[in-house]
Amino acid sequence: MFGTGANAFRALDDVSVDIQKNEFFTLLGPSGCGKTTLLRLIAGFEQPSSGAVLLDGIDLSSKPPYQRPVNTVFQNYALFPHMTVSENISFGLEMLGRPKEQIKSVTAEMLRLVRLEAMADRRITQISGGQQQRVALARALAPQPKVLLLDEPLSALDLQLRKEMQLELKRLQTDTGITFVFVTHDQDEALTMSDRIAVMNGGEILQIGSPREIYDKPKHRFVAGFIGEINLLPAKAAGEGEYMIAGVGGLRSDDRSGLGMGAAAMIAVRPERIRIVTPTPGALPGVVSNVVYHGTDTIVHFKLADGVEMRARLQNNTAQSRSFAKGDEIGWSVDASSVSVLADDPS
Repeated sequence: MFGTGANAFRALDDVSVDIQKNEFFTLLGPSGCGKTTLLRLIAGFEQPSSGAVLLDGIDLSSKPPYQRPVNTVFQNYALFPHMTVSENISFGLEMLGRPKEQIKSVTAEMLRLVRLEAMADRRITQISGGQQQRVALARALAPQPKVLLLDEPLSALDLQLRKEMQLELKRLQTDTGITFVFVTHDQDEALTMSDRIAVMNGGEILQIGSPREIYDKPKHRFVAGFIGEINLLPAKAAGEGEYMIAGVGGLRSDDRSGLGMGAAAMIAVRPERIRIVTPTPGALPGVVSNVVYHGTDTIVHFKLADGVEMRARLQNNTAQSRSFAKGDEIGWSVDASSVSVLADDPS
């Protein structure tokens, strides 16, 4: 809770999460959802108004940041421009009063880990943004914290370098065995690096799962729409695993929602899971409204009889990738395993 009286607002609402040892855990969500506040609570930069922060069963809530076995890598890296790469990495160890031989040994190991041995004597102003990011990581890892917190550290890098550093971060986490807690609003980063993802919105954690679980089986409309492209279809339950789509027909789902007959539901289907076929009595009908070529695949936009817009993503190396034109009547289908029933009220 921040502020008092009429100006008070709740940044996090009854958030509880277990992060495993040696896990790459990502807090994913839009700006203002509470993910950085949660990170700052773990670091000790903020104090919880209720609840506790536990590490190995020990309550850290009353301990200041410097007394926690936790380090943080910030967006701006906070490196010392007047120091060399080696001096930046060793700085934290010197502040902790570690022996000189240990500082020398650990610094050399960190340089090897982030592949910057050749840059050891260069000043920060003499290396690239991606190399600076590696220095910040090495400095944070040098004291061997139990947890490393990363607050959108890749956001200042260009796209290609950001993709390269995603793989580097995952490699570093695997090589060191340290628990990484990573904050981002970028779904690709989260899917690429994480062992598990917590999707946040409005100060709440909506769903926690592996990247595959979050992508393939979203439980909330927000989660479905925030990660990847999605088709959302209003429907009514027509029996266990059966859902009727207005003006189209029925879809089956492996999800067991427990909704009663006729209850409103919201169905989610990823565009790449849709198959387009010639119109037949067994296929659901649609009419093509647009076709967009993307090189490796083609997006076919089509409308259902009640006006609902749908998208199918077809790989261009398959038989499905034949030419479509606006106004074509098509049939479409999707496996029951690829149909999700969302928990949110569709109204």
